[in-house]
Amino acid sequence: MKKIAPRILCGALIGLLGTLALAQGSRSAAAYQAIGIDTADVLAGTVLHAAVLPGGEKQVISLVTYFTGEKTKEGAVNVRLDVLRSKGNQLASIYTRDYGAENGGFVGEGDLQLVDLDRDGISEIIVSFSTFSEPLIDQRLGEVILYGDDGFQTAWAHPLKYDATRAARSVPLERRDRYVRKLDVVSTLRTRGVTLFFDKKVIAVAGERLPEPKMIQETFPLRERER
Repeated sequence: MKKIAPRILCGALIGLLGTLALAQGSRSAAAYQAIGIDTADVLAGTVLHAAVLPGGEKQVISLVTYFTGEKTKEGAVNVRLDVLRSKGNQLASIYTRDYGAENGGFVGEGDLQLVDLDRDGISEIIVSFSTFSEPLIDQRLGEVILYGDDGFQTAWAHPLKYDATRAARSVPLERRDRYVRKLDVVSTLRTRGVTLFFDKKVIAVAGERLPEPKMIQETFPLRERER
């Protein structure tokens, strides 16, 4: 068997990675153009290609954190989710979430993941973003979005990170907690998405830091059970 020089392999690998990066960049640019966002205004963005609708075709899913052009503190940056479908040679948005509009602004640092939690061949959309409406509250919100009988719907929406221990004047004592949540994908997959499992690490309760963080396993239904 003829050996291939490492330099040639390295060059081929770099070329392949460059091609993939170019394709990803082209897809991102096309997604931003379709939703009317200038790439120069993008702070951070994730554009993925996967099936989030039934039918076997793949869609483009975009989550972008961007400058809006507004001069206000609450509206200068926004986080937007779009599911786009190919329409000829163009992309058209068929589902949009404007997290700035929904939360009164003060949003940023969006993150996007796609996971087929119920193993039906269609990925669920997992979004998270930070909110800054309360300067003394450190909070990151999360959502699990799925496609159901009535279209896209939010199956789960709660804080993934919450720290109100410094907000003594604006938050009641009983809500001055500090915790972080993380989706337990492995445990969720074992139930084929019937139940969402989250590992919750509680660090402080009612303003008091616990001697040791308390670990709690939380469960939530992914879909409403049929009656």
